[in-house]
Amino acid sequence: MKKRMLLALVLVMCVAVLCACQNNGTKYTVVEKNPAQPPAQATQNLNLGGNQVSTPEINFDDGSYDPLTEEGKGADPIDFTENMAAPVTAAPTVRGEYAGATPVLLDPIDKPTPTPVPAISFNYQAYDAPKLHLTFQGPVGWSVDDTVADTFILRNPDPSMAYQASMTLTATSVSSQMNKTSLNTQVETMLDAIAAGENVKSFSPSRTAERTLLDQTGVYANYTGVLDNGEEIAGRVHVTCVNKVLYTVHVTYPRAYRDTYVDTVYDTLRKSINVTQ
Repeated sequence: MKKRMLLALVLVMCVAVLCACQNNGTKYTVVEKNPAQPPAQATQNLNLGGNQVSTPEINFDDGSYDPLTEEGKGADPIDFTENMAAPVTAAPTVRGEYAGATPVLLDPIDKPTPTPVPAISFNYQAYDAPKLHLTFQGPVGWSVDDTVADTFILRNPDPSMAYQASMTLTATSVSSQMNKTSLNTQVETMLDAIAAGENVKSFSPSRTAERTLLDQTGVYANYTGVLDNGEEIAGRVHVTCVNKVLYTVHVTYPRAYRDTYVDTVYDTLRKSINVTQ
């Protein structure tokens, strides 16, 4: 009987405690799930030490988030595309000893472009130089001077040319057959004679080079010069020795027509010249 009364007393005490918990004034709101919205995801709080402080969730998609809050309060937007100063090119370093120096023309990079000259061309005819025992092709209508026994000269009669182009051929007997070294000396002697002309103000010869003439070993050289009157001239000398006869060719012309005379007049003579005996 006592046991039954003890069990009843315990049951009454449990009911009293349960009622006290239900009547403490705390109300719990029951949230019903909305089928149109996905269930909220639990947010992991990585602050593991001390008191845990929850961070409000940031919505980056509804337009309310201001990224400037990450750069400091009240920060003004920074425009990196407008009002940007143009890059400044550093001035070239000038060595003190060259400051104020006068520029020097580099030949031929920044020389003034020469004034173009009218193009000229030639037709050719056969010329006979019986005193030299030679025949060759030269420009049609050029004047002939063969008053000297071992020399034959053709001159361009065109009066429009300030400097008269000419072709001079010589044939001189020598005591022995001349080798390349002797021919080279002969070319240098001819260049010295041209440079020493009384109306030559300046003269610049090229180096000598080997080239056949009359189907024999020959030596030639080019030159340029300026006359006292300012005319710029140019020319080529070419020598060879055949059967103990020294043959020389000297072609001279206005410098502006170098290509015309070298590539046509001189080449035509060299390819066509022949000994007649």
